[in-house]
Amino acid sequence: MDKLDKKIIFLLVKDGRNSNNEIARLLSVSEGTVRNRIRRLTESGVLKVAGLVAPEAVVDKELVLLGIKVAVSKNLSAIAEKIAQRPEVQAAYITTGRYDIVVEALLTVKYGPIEFLCGPLAAIGGIVSTETFMVMKSFKKWIIPQPNDTAGNGKD
Repeated sequence: MDKLDKKIIFLLVKDGRNSNNEIARLLSVSEGTVRNRIRRLTESGVLKVAGLVAPEAVVDKELVLLGIKVAVSKNLSAIAEKIAQRPEVQAAYITTGRYDIVVEALLTVKYGPIEFLCGPLAAIGGIVSTETFMVMKSFKKWIIPQPNDTAGNGKD
């Protein structure tokens, strides 16, 4: 990734709705250059442009953090990858410290955490213990809602 790639990414982070033409104009390069750079960055997995919402805007869901300890460290990456593939999981991190894996998940209010722990998480196997943290309020956090999540105040 060179300086131009970084500038393109910065402009998309500021406003993901920026058109290729607008980015090209701001950086004094051709639209084709911007288009090719964005395509290369997305195909290589470096860049993903998505519409994000504040967690509080998703009706009947809450952001939950899970600290997870696994039985055998050699399975750590495989377990984290399986967890990360779940649609309700926003992110999974292999960490140092008290937990081997920390997970951010958007779960149904009230029973979502227990359903997630006893269902999909238990099915993965290799997990020794978990600790759940309910996020009361988030700051500078944006999430990718799932298609069946309703954002907003619940009114059409």
